[in-house]
Amino acid sequence: MSNPQTPDWIIRHMEFLGIPGQTFTVYISEGVGEDGQYFDLQRMLEEPGRQEIDLELDSYCVVTGEEVVDYGSLEEVELLPERLTLIFREESIDELELPSNVITLGIDSKIDVDSLREGLKKVLTYGNPVKVPRMNF
Repeated sequence: MSNPQTPDWIIRHMEFLGIPGQTFTVYISEGVGEDGQYFDLQRMLEEPGRQEIDLELDSYCVVTGEEVVDYGSLEEVELLPERLTLIFREESIDELELPSNVITLGIDSKIDVDSLREGLKKVLTYGNPVKVPRMNF
């Protein structure tokens, strides 16, 4: 997957958010305000229950700047010091209103890449093991 591409946008802001006892979120965006592109990758803190499994809500989810949500969306993730590449499942492209299944994000030098790596691991390994993407970190 390591082919350099022009980034779709640059990660200039990163936050780890959560609701105590409920969720953990890695929020990455091109700016601090609500304008612009972002990905909000979330996981529950407790393991999925029968209802989540039955509804196929038994993995991490991805929320986009279009404010749409999809569960278990990623096939592969590659994180390098200057770039994050997200490869989405074909069925997630329409659901998340993405331009393609490969989204390449540049990483601003102010972003702590080690923290981003740990946050992504925490979110993307949650829940249904079939939906855990390949991670090249």
